[in-house]
Amino acid sequence: MRIILDVMGADNKPEELIRGAVMAKKEYDNCDITFVGDKEQILAALSKEGENKNDYGIVDCSDFVTMEDDPMSIVNTHASSSMAKALKMVSKGEGDAAISCGNTGALFTGATLIVRRVKSIKRAALGSVLPFGPKGMLLLDSGANVTVTSEHLVQFAYLGSIYMEKVMGIERPRVGLLNNGAEEHKGTPIIVEAHKMLEHAQGINFIGNVEGKDIPFGVCDVLICDGFAGNIALKTTEGVAKFVMKKMKEVFSDGLTAKLAGLLIRKKLYKMKKYFDATEYGGAPFLGLARPVIKAHGNSDANAIKNAIRQAINYCSCGAIEQIASSKENFEAAVKAVSETENKK
Repeated sequence: MRIILDVMGADNKPEELIRGAVMAKKEYDNCDITFVGDKEQILAALSKEGENKNDYGIVDCSDFVTMEDDPMSIVNTHASSSMAKALKMVSKGEGDAAISCGNTGALFTGATLIVRRVKSIKRAALGSVLPFGPKGMLLLDSGANVTVTSEHLVQFAYLGSIYMEKVMGIERPRVGLLNNGAEEHKGTPIIVEAHKMLEHAQGINFIGNVEGKDIPFGVCDVLICDGFAGNIALKTTEGVAKFVMKKMKEVFSDGLTAKLAGLLIRKKLYKMKKYFDATEYGGAPFLGLARPVIKAHGNSDANAIKNAIRQAINYCSCGAIEQIASSKENFEAAVKAVSETENKK
């Protein structure tokens, strides 16, 4: 499996990302990695890890997209950046998947314009796995599309359902629609219409609307929403997790008795901390693209990169993209069924 890793434009230095790639190469079979970025920094990092530079591909590139750059910069002022080159390599078949920790907007724009979507898909979406349920909950869209139509939401349901089945091994994933109430008439007109379509969607295990308060209890495996609401839900979850861990640390540091209690349940506390650790999930895939592109967190450490590479390998090898391409008829049938129902009224 040929993984293209953009090592520039992240919060951490390239050497941290490269360390994660080295860990992945040692742990996962058939893992060939190509780094795209400043050659001197890449060689220095590989030397520090005691690695042979000839075991890795290196594409020299000093230009990169910053976190402050406009998303469209990837196709104009930064068309020769490390991110753009990584996407072009995957688009040309020179790699099986691309991973970047850089500017999310630029990566999404570049992925859509360079790698391109699966033919039948109208919008690609960013999927983030939340630590709820037996194998996590996929939040889709978690930030790529601020505004959507009801048809986009239905396609997201197919994208998410196929991903969780193929990559995460969940049989008939439960699909929920993020809303401000459980009743089917609640929400904006777009949400209400999407609910009707999802009720007619073949191959989708739709369980109805899901309220924010129910998210942590793993009520569904795929949670569908627009990117605006999704990003707020994602960031709120991350913030609450950090708040809870901070408060627990304070509780078990308050006096000798509390410290002793903390020592007694140290393994349990570590397990809980790992449960909320986003680095264990690696990154967020852009679903609906013709080839896998993974967006890793801007401040990803070595462990996050290692897991992002594992995620990319699983995504490449499971046949999810091929199944997404074949879901066109089911999606169109769901839209048609609602249209016919409305016309009869």
